[in-house]
Amino acid sequence: MKSALCLLFLLLPSVVSTRVVTTTEHWQGEVRLTEPLLIEKDAKLIIAPGTQVFSTSVIEVKGALQARDVSFSGEDWPGLVLKNSTDKTVLRTCRIRGAKTGITVIGGAPLLTNLMVENNRVGIELRQKSRARVIDSLFQNNSRVGLFIKDESTSIVRGNRFEHQGKFGAYIYRAQPQDFSQNQFLDNDTGLMISHFGSNPRIKANRFMRNRLAIKVDRTAKPRIEENIFEDNQTALKLYRRSDPVIEANLFKQNLLAIHISFSSYPLIRHNNFIANKQALMLEFQSATWEKEKGALARQDQLASRGAFGGQKQDRVSEEQRRARQLDGTVDARENWWGGDETRLLEQGGLDMNPAWIDDGQDRPLFEEGGGEYPLDRVRWFPYDKRANRLEVLK
Repeated sequence: MKSALCLLFLLLPSVVSTRVVTTTEHWQGEVRLTEPLLIEKDAKLIIAPGTQVFSTSVIEVKGALQARDVSFSGEDWPGLVLKNSTDKTVLRTCRIRGAKTGITVIGGAPLLTNLMVENNRVGIELRQKSRARVIDSLFQNNSRVGLFIKDESTSIVRGNRFEHQGKFGAYIYRAQPQDFSQNQFLDNDTGLMISHFGSNPRIKANRFMRNRLAIKVDRTAKPRIEENIFEDNQTALKLYRRSDPVIEANLFKQNLLAIHISFSSYPLIRHNNFIANKQALMLEFQSATWEKEKGALARQDQLASRGAFGGQKQDRVSEEQRRARQLDGTVDARENWWGGDETRLLEQGGLDMNPAWIDDGQDRPLFEEGGGEYPLDRVRWFPYDKRANRLEVLK
């Protein structure tokens, strides 16, 4: 009987207590954490430069954390959680690696600058209307996403570099960053994902190179995409499922496909320069007729689906908010410069010309979907800019 009780005790899950910091604590040298750590609201953790923190447990900060030139690492550890942190929480030139989520920011406005965020599942996640500043940091080799911005966060994301992310460099989900500029996206599967109604950020003066897909806009998101450079990507922009961005004053250069438009997406495409792309615009499953007949039903089916990365379904958006406003069977891409040779062909061919760099209803009048045939929309390209636009991004 005694041995049986001992065996039962050994099989019971062990309870790991949380260590709580209530005042100011200083770390330096090598620190190993095997238990959860909580920095209380009025407490502060100050970590000296050169400190190496190895952890198997979460570090939760309700007060303030100040760290410079510090390495945080572990093997699939929970990461840092910053809850309603003020600007007194500053992580500068730190390295975050090996975590499920490197840094989770819940509300608040911490400063995260010059970080190296690598080999995590998720690099940094900003939640619950966070106003965090993520500046001049390197995100690399995170298996799912480098930076995940959600829950109406209005963060500043500027001067960062995203490369070799497993799925997404950055993901904006029902959020609107205050500033999303001067970032670089290199060699990612998808550089930037902007998804769902309410995601209407201004994406300005960023550079996207050698990505399989540079930016995907999905599910009624309406960002403003301006003054960016898209170069040597397989696809620069993909607009999908009722997404209506403004696309203005960008440079599209040497991409296999510059802009891919599908499933009732009606962007405004103005004053961009297209140079040496294999294809400038392509429409696929894009039909005003399909939208009138099946668009609302398709969106209703989507309401039953789950949110980003398996999150809870979101059903707060009405069909009135989602629906397309103007359905005349065209996509508006007037007043763009299509390249030197292309401009000469347009001048020779006149209004009846079918530009080879635009794939639309002139090339494929009908497509099949769900057992029916629908007319493919056409691109309105006239009037066109006869000279290359002077783009601020090139200065």
